[in-house]
Amino acid sequence: MIEIPTRTRNLLEKNSKYQGFIFTCISNLKPWLSDNKTIFFPEYTDHGFTHLREVLLTSDSLISDESWSHMTAPDAAAMIVSILLHDCAMHLTEDGFYSLIRDEMPIVNSRYTGVEKKWSEVWHNFFSEAKRFDATKLTAIFGDETPVRVIPQNKIDLSGRDKLLIGEFIRRNHARIAHEIAFYGVPGVDGDSICLGEEPEDNFLDLCGFIARSHNMSLRAAVDKLEKRKRQIHLNTHVPLIMLVLRIADYIQIHAERAPKQLLSLKTLVSPISRGEWKKHHSIVEINQAHEDPEAIYIDAEPKDALTYEELRKLFSDIQSELDLSWSVLGEVYGRYGPLNELGITVRRIRSSLDYLEEFISEKKPNYIPKVLGFKTADSEMMELLISPLYGDKPEVGIRELMQNSVDACAELKDYRVKQGIQFEDNSDFDVSVILYDHDDKGGQLVIEDYGIGMTLDVVENYFLNIGASFRNSDRWKKEHETDGHSNVYRTGRFGIGLLAAYLLGDKLFVETRHVSQKEDQALSFECKKGSKSITVSQSEFHVGTRITIDLGKEVTQRLIQIHKKWDWYSLEDPRVERKIISKEKERRLEQSRFVPISDANIEKTDWNRTIADGYDDITWTYNEVGERSGHYGKNTSLICNGVIVTESLHLESFEISGKVNLIESETPTINVFDQDGRLPINLERSDLVGRSIPFKNEMAKDISKYLAKELADFCRSLEKVSLDKETIYEVSNVTVPGLRKNEYGNKDNISKFLISSNNLIPLDYDLMAMAQIKSIYVDAANLSKNRGAWTSPEFVNACDNYLMVDKVSNTNKAVQNL
Repeated sequence: MIEIPTRTRNLLEKNSKYQGFIFTCISNLKPWLSDNKTIFFPEYTDHGFTHLREVLLTSDSLISDESWSHMTAPDAAAMIVSILLHDCAMHLTEDGFYSLIRDEMPIVNSRYTGVEKKWSEVWHNFFSEAKRFDATKLTAIFGDETPVRVIPQNKIDLSGRDKLLIGEFIRRNHARIAHEIAFYGVPGVDGDSICLGEEPEDNFLDLCGFIARSHNMSLRAAVDKLEKRKRQIHLNTHVPLIMLVLRIADYIQIHAERAPKQLLSLKTLVSPISRGEWKKHHSIVEINQAHEDPEAIYIDAEPKDALTYEELRKLFSDIQSELDLSWSVLGEVYGRYGPLNELGITVRRIRSSLDYLEEFISEKKPNYIPKVLGFKTADSEMMELLISPLYGDKPEVGIRELMQNSVDACAELKDYRVKQGIQFEDNSDFDVSVILYDHDDKGGQLVIEDYGIGMTLDVVENYFLNIGASFRNSDRWKKEHETDGHSNVYRTGRFGIGLLAAYLLGDKLFVETRHVSQKEDQALSFECKKGSKSITVSQSEFHVGTRITIDLGKEVTQRLIQIHKKWDWYSLEDPRVERKIISKEKERRLEQSRFVPISDANIEKTDWNRTIADGYDDITWTYNEVGERSGHYGKNTSLICNGVIVTESLHLESFEISGKVNLIESETPTINVFDQDGRLPINLERSDLVGRSIPFKNEMAKDISKYLAKELADFCRSLEKVSLDKETIYEVSNVTVPGLRKNEYGNKDNISKFLISSNNLIPLDYDLMAMAQIKSIYVDAANLSKNRGAWTSPEFVNACDNYLMVDKVSNTNKAVQNL
């Protein structure tokens, strides 16, 4: 049985109805709570009856001596029941959890919160979010980065990871669960429950449950849920005071019951959010109220490392914030109404040995610097230092980064309109416009404008102006633009460094933007300079979308005019991207030089091939030239991701399609990838892959092998005859198939790709030769132009069954070794 403190017990004894109610509640819940198996919270500290006794003891002792004369039996009962309920969700069993999310428990209609979402819907929304957990969140919950799985339908099949995931769900919703348990009891098997006692007055259990729930709400928000005329006393209960006592008692543990006029005999502090953080607890040397400020708690702490130091300071700050708000709310509710203005608790402030940094260092002499350091890329000097190492002197990269953001914004607007059922409007000749204005000796301007989704003030502040903080990696973006953990739009931007690259163009940007949810006169406009520490935002009128204007110097302007092909980054037809150069004399439209297939396009009767790989929406590739190469010589072998050029000089490791001999080797094709979830390993500069391999190498190798097999078969069928003569040798020695690489050794030896076997051709592939049961090969160091070689001998031709020509050999032994 829970030991009820003396003053609380005395109040209950004045009203047998409430006393009986409390004894019944404790008796009914005792077997369940005494078991103390928090199966979904394996690392949390004790939450059984011992913990509840301490919270009750602390609550009783926190109430000021002046308050007790105004306290009632319902106050005592509400305090005890809310303490029993406030963390009881942590004791939920597997059966209780399944009953909850299967909506087997009765629907609750509270006078304070009304009817809320069904638990099945709450769980569905949580699990949808859980599938999007990033590595940091996964590690915090599970200790590794393995994604979550669908939980099994049978409790027997629940793994440890499943239970931790359920624990996170319960932790987020434990306050609501506590409130609802007051109505229907503890969820059990098939909707059965362990009920509390019969309420002594209508709606009293609802009130107790709501008080328990309030410890996870702002006290002011909780009090505001009460009817205005009932905020002081409701159901003969001083609700704001009981709420206050519960939330402070959840932080503090004491040694013993406080007698009247005594100070608190304090034991330790507890973080109600992180019960398992033992370092914090062990860092507290002493807590007392024997301080020069009689209404303050003094905490002597000696944290052993900087992280614990910071966390303790935050914990102390959180407690002080609770105290400040609590006393403020008490003053608002009771301050003007004597004698209820005597209601209060014994603590107003918290003081600690960590309050003053210099004093802490002087007195405690820690062997570490009590400050947690971290990178802050919003720092103006750091921002300038990052630009050159990342991008070098390449203003065209700045255009790419801003253009990518605009393309993404157009795709997001399209997704938004589809979800909202809004009709599409086409108010412009373009979706994205990139215009370079040439002002001769005065330099120029670059204007990038889009009719995309636009930005809100929150996005501008926390993402656009925060280097490295990509809005498209945020939970909010994922919720708006992902379905079942997969993006609905093809993001071309990825790392949140678009603004950084924009400063390659100029030192000052002027931005106008209006989010689709904002009215026409609620657009935002602001100017940001490189190194600026203060940016002011004004409201203006603008269309839905964004326009960025950058002042350019003369050198950058002329360079961009000369290398205009280098900022021809886009390769799709939709969204429509236009490029122009405008000077005093004329307007010059720059045509898009390359177009690649869209995702899932019909590529029949084209030069494109398709590879299917898990995790990618579409992969197409070709050995034909795609557009013009911007200022370089040689073949254009490009990598294109989500419509934007990554590199025009793609070099990959060998696909190894021919096994041991590896003389039939493929060239690297131009690859067009649609990567909705950002899996393709692109480097931070977005100029190439990280390394020389691609994640779908095996899948593409199989498809390239099939492609080359077909091309080589077509070549064989194109020959009028096959025999060991000059004409056939010449044809097979000079076969040209798109994608087939010549094998050259020392820039001299060129080995034929075929064996001439009787009247057949066999590609020089180990497996094919094994299937043909080739036992011996005659290697001929021939020179067709001079009619030299063994093929000129009739006796050799008659004797030779498998012929291979090696052209222009200076060392026959070397050629044989290469083979």
